[in-house]
Amino acid sequence: MSDHLKRITVPRSWNVGRKAHFWATKPKPGPHSLEGSVPLAMVLRDYLHVCDTAREARRILGNGDVLLDQRVVRDPKRGIGLMDVISLPAIKANFRCLLDHHGRLHFSEIKGVAAKWKLLRIEGKTTLRGGKTQLNLHDGSNLLSDKEVNTGDVLQLALPGLNVKKILKFSKGAPALVTGGAHVGTIALLEEAVETRSPRPNVVRFAEFETLKQYAFVVGAKKALVEEVAV
Repeated sequence: MSDHLKRITVPRSWNVGRKAHFWATKPKPGPHSLEGSVPLAMVLRDYLHVCDTAREARRILGNGDVLLDQRVVRDPKRGIGLMDVISLPAIKANFRCLLDHHGRLHFSEIKGVAAKWKLLRIEGKTTLRGGKTQLNLHDGSNLLSDKEVNTGDVLQLALPGLNVKKILKFSKGAPALVTGGAHVGTIALLEEAVETRSPRPNVVRFAEFETLKQYAFVVGAKKALVEEVAV
């Protein structure tokens, strides 16, 4: 696997100029896929514009001036993906990674209170020795919990301790962010989940459209906790 990445071949989810430079920073393997993450150095330089060069980005990170989910992060190649929270205490700025209507990763500025929590979708559950249940979350992390939850539900976790603040059920009437397909970036209310008894994937229906179940990311109980990206 190559450690290099040409700008012209970066994923479509990266909202960066492809002809401004020849090379791009390639994120290290981590919690998010290549298509679903942007390396932290490029986030600082190309998205947040807090520096002009990759060298300056590395210096900022080396000084411990950047927090990821309220923890200091120093790796410029750390991949930043959906719902990750970036904080810059020196300028009192916080950003949450969301998706725009073109499926591109976008960093929306949020208030300091909102930077203290994160939404994590449950992708699976594993029963460990002793009967404990481990929740496998969408950002690659795992959490031991005795809460009554199902795959597809979303946890609102306090940062940095990852204590459960609220469980957002995958149920009718819940607002959900569409993370793929023709309606990517849209937040709409769930109408119905349809399970198919065939190799075809399950789908969910909204008032005006339907999409794959895997593309529905619940973002609230009755009111969405995040806003659509207005781009």
